[in-house]
Order: sequence, then C-alpha cells, then structure tokens
Amino acid sequence: MKNWIRIFLICFVLVGGTMSFGYWSINQFDDAFDSLTASLFAIIPPVNPRLTVSETSTSASSTSPTNQNDLDSKFQLIFSPKKNGVYIGCTYEISWLASTTIKSLETALIDAGTRKPIGPIASRLAKENNIEANSQSLKWKVGVVWPGEYFISISNVNGVATDERSRKFIINEVPNGSDEKEQKNLCEETGGNLF
Repeated sequence: MKNWIRIFLICFVLVGGTMSFGYWSINQFDDAFDSLTASLFAIIPPVNPRLTVSETSTSASSTSPTNQNDLDSKFQLIFSPKKNGVYIGCTYEISWLASTTIKSLETALIDAGTRKPIGPIASRLAKENNIEANSQSLKWKVGVVWPGEYFISISNVNGVATDERSRKFIINEVPNGSDEKEQKNLCEETGGNLF
C-alpha cells in the first residue's frame, strides 16, 4: 500500500510541475508577443495633423533637391467625421488648408492595423484626384470595405511628395434591413450625407 501512495505522490508532483511550467511558458510567450507588438507600434511615427509639406520637404532636402516654391507651400489635411466613424455608402467631405492652390492630390485609404492601402475600387477613394479651381475639398463616397479602423493618407500634393495623414476613424457597416431614411440619419449623424 505504501508503494501506491509513493507512486501517486510522485505522479501528482510531476503532473503539477508540468502544468505549472506549461502555464508559465505560455504567459512568457504572450508577454514576448505583446512587447514585440508594442515595439513595432513604437517604430511607426505618430500621426501629426499639423505636418506640413515644407517640413517634409526640408527633412528630405538633404537627399533630393527641391524647388524653393515647394518649401514655401503648406498643406494640412482635415478629415474628422463626427463620432469618429463613417458608414459604408455615405458621402463625406475631405478638406484641407493650403497656402497655395491645390490642383492634384494622391490619396489612399489605409488599414490602420495592417498599414496596407485599400485599392481605389474597393474604397472608392481615387488614387489621383484632379481638384477644381478654388476648391478646398473633395467628396468621398465610402466603398464596400471590411468594417474596422482606417486613416486617409496623402502621398503627393501638386507633384510634391508628402506624408500627410488623417486621424484614425472607424468604417461601419450600415445595419441590415435599414431603410433609406435610417441610412440617411446614420450618414448625417457622422457628418456625411447619403448621396
């Protein structure tokens, strides 16, 4: 009988030790992945809504020559929907402040998680936009994309490379079964319109 008790105690200690080691090692993996993710996000520069073309051009001037007129121009993207969200199928206004006339913009909708651009067909945000004279905005009808967190990136203004970004916002799907009046209300609540 004493042998069975010893065997049971040894098995209990071995199984308990294995279980506690497994629990500890899984927590170590979780901590390692969390710190890896945190360090990756630390590398990505924060979104600066006040970043200007002249600041970007100045930092790039050591590697490529720029025109003095390019250094004098300033550009600030303004896109902040109400409730920090937009709805698929609604139309929103993307505007900006600029010290010069804006004739062309290169835009993209970027997935905030993967940092990959969404194609212009899915997002309905054209890559190259020719802006009408005296206009300080463009209309964007949100395309059919996966609901989630995104931001708008401007990579080129009047032929000058820049890295202007909007704040992050959430693209929501219109609830199934919503009639036109409900869709219109959702659009207006977030600062857009249905048409």
